[in-house]
Amino acid sequence: MHYLIGIMRGEERCSDYRGAIGYGLGLTVLSEMEAGNWVPIMRTDDDLRRLREQEQLLPNQLRGGAAMIAKMLAGLLAFSLAVSAPAALASEQFNPVARYTADDELSAELEDYLAGLDGEYGIAVESLSGGDSIYINADGEFLTASMYKVLVMYRVMEAVEAGELSLGDTITITEADTIENTDGDGMAEGTSLSIGDALHAMIAYSDNAAAYALTREVGGWGSVEAAASELGMSNTYFNGQFWSSPADMELFFAQLANGSLVSADASDYMIDLLMAQTKNDRIPALLPPEATVAHKTGELPSVRNDGGIVYGPNGDYIIVVMSQADPGEAVAAEAEISRMVYDAFGT
Repeated sequence: MHYLIGIMRGEERCSDYRGAIGYGLGLTVLSEMEAGNWVPIMRTDDDLRRLREQEQLLPNQLRGGAAMIAKMLAGLLAFSLAVSAPAALASEQFNPVARYTADDELSAELEDYLAGLDGEYGIAVESLSGGDSIYINADGEFLTASMYKVLVMYRVMEAVEAGELSLGDTITITEADTIENTDGDGMAEGTSLSIGDALHAMIAYSDNAAAYALTREVGGWGSVEAAASELGMSNTYFNGQFWSSPADMELFFAQLANGSLVSADASDYMIDLLMAQTKNDRIPALLPPEATVAHKTGELPSVRNDGGIVYGPNGDYIIVVMSQADPGEAVAAEAEISRMVYDAFGT
């Protein structure tokens, strides 16, 4: 008999087939997992016996973790004997990357549509209702433009939850905060406002001065970049500008949708902020009025991005579309891509 074991990259966590059970050596049964965080390894009964023998050679401080893992593996053995289809664990049937079954028909339609466009596009879609997902160039790296502001929002809410900041605290816009202001756009130097109002301005109106001021409050750009790493966004980084991928941004919104960003209440607050977005020419543009969208856009010359959570009458899902293309064509294309996904996932 074979067992599927994994070594987790980064933070070491042990999990059984139902979910997390604690922290240990980093050996874990692979079942419900975070895509991309695991390296699958097939083990036989002999391998497991050798693992138990090797426990005796471990330093004392590690033996507790090994004992826990041995108990977990014994439990898995009992579980595997109770099921009648061990072939389901065969390696050729195990995909450590895709968390859900891909919607092949819609994926093909989207790929055909993208083939008729100039420029580069990346798409990540995950159904929160039916379990399907679509990834097209989802690991491609794109400039985030203002989409990075969701990470600032996260850092601020983390500080609020910890009692380090309050939404009622007052901050003042400095001259340095206005560096990206354009004529008639952005808060003026000397403007004072609450952190809650600054969050609203940063998300709903994509105000750059508010974003700079809030970033200063949470420790600067390095702190915001570190937030991405903490959330598992492995292709998101800052080198004077923020870069990310559709898959990374989808991961952020997935954690937000399930209420695990900071806390359930903080996640709800952030979703409400995103629902107040005023730039709605992409994901929401061609959707019916009964669809509600919590999203954040980003744009620079030749960059048009949008991503968030769509709440449809018959299904909720996450969609992220990022592009390096002609701005006018990209805006229209992202609206059409959103409509195609809604027809499949939201109705």
